[in-house]
Amino acid sequence: MKQEQNTINLRQFIRQLWESDQHAADDLGVSLRTIKNWMAVNPTGILKHSTWIVQKQDVEPLELFDAVAKTMEQIHEGRPR
Repeated sequence: MKQEQNTINLRQFIRQLWESDQHAADDLGVSLRTIKNWMAVNPTGILKHSTWIVQKQDVEPLELFDAVAKTMEQIHEGRPR
């Protein structure tokens, strides 16, 4: 459980690696709207770019996957059941 508390969401992950959401969009070859969509609605969309992110940004794959999972969890918490 302690590890889960330290997990960052996708918004935090992106902002840790890039100066801004626009810089992330430029590097990944997507629109700013896509970046915002990944943060709020469809975090798994970033996984298409996981190879580039891991190689170019020097992050562990599990950091990215954990951020995606945390964001999915947060999105689902806010939805009515």
